[in-house]
Amino acid sequence: MSDVSRDHDRHAEALGAYALRALPEDEAADLRAHLDGCADCRAELASLEAVVAVLPASTLPVEAPAAVKGSVMSVVEAEADLLRAAGPQADRPAASRRRRGLRGLFPRPAVTAAAAAGALALGTAIGAVVIDGDSGNQDRDARIVAARIADPALPGARAEVQLEGRQATLVVRGMPAPPRSRVYQVWIKSAGASPVPAGATFSLRNGRVDIPLAVRRGQSVLVTHEPVGGSPSPTRAPIIVSRPV
Repeated sequence: MSDVSRDHDRHAEALGAYALRALPEDEAADLRAHLDGCADCRAELASLEAVVAVLPASTLPVEAPAAVKGSVMSVVEAEADLLRAAGPQADRPAASRRRRGLRGLFPRPAVTAAAAAGALALGTAIGAVVIDGDSGNQDRDARIVAARIADPALPGARAEVQLEGRQATLVVRGMPAPPRSRVYQVWIKSAGASPVPAGATFSLRNGRVDIPLAVRRGQSVLVTHEPVGGSPSPTRAPIIVSRPV
């Protein structure tokens, strides 16, 4: 493998941490310089940042029981005490592995592992509460549904549908401006039926588009470009097609 290929792979491995703002500044500056000349890494970073943007809303906020919080925090505090006693180098990963991790999210090295372990344990506990409380309630689940770009003329575009129950939001990245005198229009399609207007049009390149029409199980979200003001039925082939929700 050439030095150029190794350099590219090294930066590609760091994109996830960079999207999470978890890369040390010296490595982040090096990666930014690489991004200036690498279209592939810029496209991959745009895709990762789109996922990061919806992570906070991708699960339902559920309050963990007080007993669970107390148990988790006891473990965290005990582990933190051990790490402090071991010294500042005890929890510092090797540089080659640090790029893949979440270093930087917790500013004090001595409590990084303990905080991460506690966050994972607390998240697991909260996840169990969500499953127990909502496993039979389709109106309250939260998830992300992938969408494909159906137009080969949009190689850098990315899209996905964020759902909470029947309320949906389309998230787009890298979309070009719609053709002149046209807008992007969102549609809802049931299997075997024609698409119906979802009540949303947009022209933004990156961001979120709330979908007023409720989205039900088995339906897909489509996007076409239509005359300004929208159309009662699609006049062009879809350029974005989601998987059935």
